[in-house]
Amino acid sequence: MATTGRVLVIYTGGTLGMVETDQGWAPGADLDGWLRELVARELPGVAFELVSLEPLIDSSNARPQEWQRIVDAVESRADEFDAFVVLHGTDTLGFSAAAVHFALRGTGRTVVLTGAQRSLVLPDSDAPANVSGAIRAALHPRVSGVSIYFDRTLVAGHHATKISSEDDHAFDSVNLPPLATMTHNGRLVVRDIEPAASMAGGAPTPGPRKPYRPVDLVVLTLHPGLQASRVRSLLTPAPEAVVLRAYGTGNAPDDDPELLDALQQANDAGTVLVVTTQCPHGGVHLGRYAVSQGLLSVGAVSGGDFTSDALVAWVTDLLSQGLSPEQVREAIKQQTHTH
Repeated sequence: MATTGRVLVIYTGGTLGMVETDQGWAPGADLDGWLRELVARELPGVAFELVSLEPLIDSSNARPQEWQRIVDAVESRADEFDAFVVLHGTDTLGFSAAAVHFALRGTGRTVVLTGAQRSLVLPDSDAPANVSGAIRAALHPRVSGVSIYFDRTLVAGHHATKISSEDDHAFDSVNLPPLATMTHNGRLVVRDIEPAASMAGGAPTPGPRKPYRPVDLVVLTLHPGLQASRVRSLLTPAPEAVVLRAYGTGNAPDDDPELLDALQQANDAGTVLVVTTQCPHGGVHLGRYAVSQGLLSVGAVSGGDFTSDALVAWVTDLLSQGLSPEQVREAIKQQTHTH
């Protein structure tokens, strides 16, 4: 079946459109000409428009303001296009996809993000397959919401994480099966996944949505020998939130009262403590092991089966809406208990 429809392609930067310079790879390829040839050759039934979000950036420079630029670009043209494809660098693509998901959940928009491990100017680039596949996926009648398309695989935006800095298969779907896969003859095979699973992650907050803002958020990874004094220093003054990458199902040392006291003081000062796991797959179940009782006692909440990428985006979204620390904790508790 031929792919037809109108798609807005939003270009933010990234390896896909870079050229080699004296300072290394940087944006500069003729993306517009390349995209026109690609669509004419592989997707003749598709009408598209290309919008570049200047200045183009390496995704290592992406911040919540860049997430908001993508959201604004989609919302400002929502009535003109059937779907949206975002061309983005791979390094922080998981964060951006989750952020766009949380901002647009419940709106009915279809947004597919993609990128490339090698620039379109190289003969072995993965850019043509990723971009044409992303457009096919975005216009498929059974695809909705925010997702990432990479190496013939479509994954939910808030369950994706980068797993390789070099391989074509750069992204994995964490705790949710891939939404779809592309056959070698260009047919998208969409899985039957409960909408509640693929679209979960917090109900929209009441009233008009506020834009993403910079949030004082710390990602803290536990490791054997981590000093309580270092944690206390990192959390002074108290940040707005901490995404704590714990062991296993949400375990942390329970024989280090100074470490727990540092977390307790941050919580008492208004810091939202959200626990995720360092494991590539699986979720957090605070209280399953006795050793996790310490985190419960200092007010930490479970991040469920979301990745640290998704939790950074989700907590940033909740705090950007003006929710109090207690409201953020409660929102996370409600959603992770039902997801």
